[in-house]
Amino acid sequence: MTLTALLAVMAAAMFGPAGVWLERAGWTRRCPRAAIALWQAIGINGALASIGAGVALAVAPLHKPLIPGLEELIGVATGNSVQPVNGFDEACGLTLAAIVVAVLSAGLAITTVRTLATRRRHRVLLDLVSVSHQAVPGAVVLRDPRVTAYCIPGVRPRIVVSGGTVDLLDRRQLAAVVDHERGHLHERHDLALLPFSSMVEMLSWMPYVARAPRAIANLLEMAADDYSARCNDRRVLAAALVHMAGTGVAPACSFAAAGGNTSARVERLVEPLRPARLKAVTALVVATGLVAVPMSIIGWG
Repeated sequence: MTLTALLAVMAAAMFGPAGVWLERAGWTRRCPRAAIALWQAIGINGALASIGAGVALAVAPLHKPLIPGLEELIGVATGNSVQPVNGFDEACGLTLAAIVVAVLSAGLAITTVRTLATRRRHRVLLDLVSVSHQAVPGAVVLRDPRVTAYCIPGVRPRIVVSGGTVDLLDRRQLAAVVDHERGHLHERHDLALLPFSSMVEMLSWMPYVARAPRAIANLLEMAADDYSARCNDRRVLAAALVHMAGTGVAPACSFAAAGGNTSARVERLVEPLRPARLKAVTALVVATGLVAVPMSIIGWG
């Protein structure tokens, strides 16, 4: 039962105060990619610990490590073992583990199917109503006076800029905005955000789940800003964001150039902070440890 309690406490810490602490951490804006990795590691740790706690509870009466104990339970269930077991403990533990696996798997599958279908429909619509424009090579232009720019990720991605945006921004600002969207596509930010979005409907009561999608979305916008800043002046991109702030609309399945916390992004671009390399390395080490610890406990516990 000690192992069960340890894994349960670990899961509670990851899905509770860990997310609250990371959301408030000021260093994350200086190294958004490392912060995203830490957000992901916290979620993986919490999920593995929850599943492991259920399995540990189930195998506790057998007085065996988790994996051999689970194999013994499977043998009992299939009639290949005569080991006496206490059915109530096994039922509670395996039910807990199965619920966690089912909820996470179902949420991810449903969200993935919905997202892919929405993107497919939007790409079809874009092919009908958009045109190419020499001012924005690599993107398509919508004949829309509203100001917006976004990208549709996927196997056949699209970068979309409205006619209102083309009229509003100058050539350098347009290039910076298009490169920002190209950053989302190149680094596959949609794959980073999808698992977090899939948990919201069923697990939004958890502090981690309630905070992670919004925090990740803001960090992904900052990471795309950094990608654009490699080829464009940071202040030019900041000016474009200021012009576009609070205008236009973008589909929910996309990444919008003016999305996230625009004021924080502009401040970060105008007065860029020195990269917190030590903190970034520390965050990556901690993230690796968070993933490795529950896997080690499950494998050797």
